[in-house]
Amino acid sequence: MKVLLVDALASGSGRRRSSIDVIGAGPRQIAGILETFGIEYRLVTAEDALISKAREFDVLMVSAMTMDAPAARRLAARHRRAVKVLGGPITNDPTVVSRLGYDFGIWGEGEAALARVIEASGLSEPSRLTPDIPNLLLNRGGRVVAGPRRRLTPGEFNSFSPSTEAVRHYRSRPHYRYARVYVEVERGCSNFIRPALTADRKICDVCGACLGSRPPLEVCPQGIPPGCGYCSIPATYGAPKSKDISNVVREVESLIALGAQRIILSGADFLDYGRDREGGALHPCEPGPNLGAVEDLLRSIASIPQVRDGEVYVGIENVKPCLLTDEAVSLLSHYLPNSVVHVGIETGDDSHARILGRPCSSTLAEERVKAAAEAGLRVYAYFIHGLPGQSMATARATVEMMERLYRAGVEKFTVYRFKPLPGSAFESLQPGPPAREDRASALIESTARRLNVARKRGMMGKRLEVIFSSNFHRGARVAYPIREGPTCLVKGAPKSVRVGDRGCVLVTGLVSDRALLAEFLNKKT
Repeated sequence: MKVLLVDALASGSGRRRSSIDVIGAGPRQIAGILETFGIEYRLVTAEDALISKAREFDVLMVSAMTMDAPAARRLAARHRRAVKVLGGPITNDPTVVSRLGYDFGIWGEGEAALARVIEASGLSEPSRLTPDIPNLLLNRGGRVVAGPRRRLTPGEFNSFSPSTEAVRHYRSRPHYRYARVYVEVERGCSNFIRPALTADRKICDVCGACLGSRPPLEVCPQGIPPGCGYCSIPATYGAPKSKDISNVVREVESLIALGAQRIILSGADFLDYGRDREGGALHPCEPGPNLGAVEDLLRSIASIPQVRDGEVYVGIENVKPCLLTDEAVSLLSHYLPNSVVHVGIETGDDSHARILGRPCSSTLAEERVKAAAEAGLRVYAYFIHGLPGQSMATARATVEMMERLYRAGVEKFTVYRFKPLPGSAFESLQPGPPAREDRASALIESTARRLNVARKRGMMGKRLEVIFSSNFHRGARVAYPIREGPTCLVKGAPKSVRVGDRGCVLVTGLVSDRALLAEFLNKKT
């Protein structure tokens, strides 16, 4: 049996427009299961799968997000004779399995389900599959029949090992030698507060769970999914569960041995690490981070020789502001100096944050992000425009906060447009309007762009250590700062510089709010 495993994450209609230097953790997790069963596979990105000559495979497996439905459809049409399997966040809407032309899909945590499918010979004969397999989505004549939904226990989560060898399949864009390779250390989210926007306040007053009068509930009396209204993570994956430190260290060491040079420790919230709660909801902020577990993990990672000596960069993504305590900031600064920390804020208005189901107020979020930036952490702050409940008042509060955070030292502002996700509390709402059509959204987006440009102008004349890709843009070699940062278009790089080589460049100009122009100085040996 030959399997074509396609990483379609962030591919949209077939080509990544952002995160083009990222290798996610999900496809490697699936590759690990295939390797366990001795199944031959080829792992490619959607872009490579769609531009290369179609080859015959017995099975097509596609990992995708909701935004990647066009690419998933094209891939299914390209491999009509193969057994077609769909997985990833896209299956939070089960109907996509039949609509996009797949034989079956796997919802949520797919590891145990895929193992059961393989044991039942379902990859070669999907007609043998029955809907008693948890998380299985069967296409039966255009109608999707779903198996029972089930989440992994922490023990099961740790029993499935992602493939590290699979990283070597990424040899085009991205190439594993320069990419940010994501290593999952935590899964799930502790925010079981519900957004007030979609709730009946009278029922909420009686329940009291999201109002602080009782602990958060796993199941809402009104049936509202947990978490921020625009996010489906807690509904899909449940409360946090953490990877054993030994598993994380073994994975990082193996990736480094294979040639990876930039590692991102990932999770819905890195500071939920060690706050595991099996079979129940957890408050997003109290008690605070498990500092002992976080320190043990970071100490173990930082003691890996290549990390300790600066040969390999390690960053983290993401954290909730309310868990970014002074003690947590101190730990991150000590073990990961000069690394980037990504923090979600989304709105600068307290009342807006409350109706969105945010884990803490915008005021507290600003306080904690300022404290982190002023302590020397490199903070990237996330915001969303077009959110339900947005107004000119909430937009002005947001941009005023962004200005204050800029003055406090926040390095980058990332702004997304709201799109309703299947499985989230806001899944039935309309997408936010494009910034060009809405004054409030335009204000947020233009402010982020202006502040990002200003920050990059401050980098003129500075030297950066970068890692080179094989790509060219506007006649310049594309390179990425080792320790994250703006993409660099490097002039004067000699042809002898290979993919994954490192060098020093001088920043000479501004290309956009996302990219810099630089001159090659020397190659690091």
